Amino acid sequence: MKLAFREYGRGEKTLVILHGLLGSAQNWQRVAKELGEKYRVLAVDQRNHGESPHHSDHSFAALREDVKDFFDQRGLPQAYLLGHSMGGVAAMEFAFHYPERLRGLLIEDIAPRPYHSSAAGILEALSALRLEGVTARQEIEAALAPRIPNPVIRQFVLTNLVRTDDNTLAWRVNLATLQAFQREMASYAASPHARFSGETLFLGGATSEYHLDHEQALLLSHFPNSQLVMIPGAGHWIHFEAREAFTAAVRQFLESGLVAFQGDTP
Repeated sequence: MKLAFREYGRGEKTLVILHGLLGSAQNWQRVAKELGEKYRVLAVDQRNHGESPHHSDHSFAALREDVKDFFDQRGLPQAYLLGHSMGGVAAMEFAFHYPERLRGLLIEDIAPRPYHSSAAGILEALSALRLEGVTARQEIEAALAPRIPNPVIRQFVLTNLVRTDDNTLAWRVNLATLQAFQREMASYAASPHARFSGETLFLGGATSEYHLDHEQALLLSHFPNSQLVMIPGAGHWIHFEAREAFTAAVRQFLESGLVAFQGDTP
């Protein structure tokens, strides 16, 4: 599968970014542009998202192999890899299976264990809407408001609403397949023997429900050469809620590795 992507910058170091569920490369534009001032940044649309193809197989194994194919197609012997949420699990699985392809790994607010995704309710809300004959985005937003009351999350979700050639509106994500994928999210756990010994930076949101600061033993068991940094005032979408602190941490890691975070404690 050939994934759509957006490219920024031309630095010597290359960073590949994997978005989370219902995200896309578009959501990473501000961060990617800032990092692109010094590095080459490739923000990917994962399968069933953004401008990438739809496929009935949406599993972490498939996402992992998509990343490997992307590295091969773009001629990347090695690169840094950053993944958020669903993209973070795909990035961890890639690190376990293809460690030689990574110069370093960055994971945003996810651990290698099962989660009951808060996106399940969002996916149900999107699937329940009838878009036939609707041409105004405001109508869709108003219909979603009772089930997605947070306006920030609602606007994030609405980035997946696109206008078709006949001027109607449609969701560009593969809703049915992503709903089925929730079962894998709820049962996923890294293999007990899975290890990545390369440098790994975990970034957790201090107010996130994912509580990465409670997962340090698990993180170290799979990533013995890792460091966890908690970002104050940020929830699950750190790169949006605390963009400056997030981008600064990513820059430090790309520039100096984990030595930049010595002495930091969650």
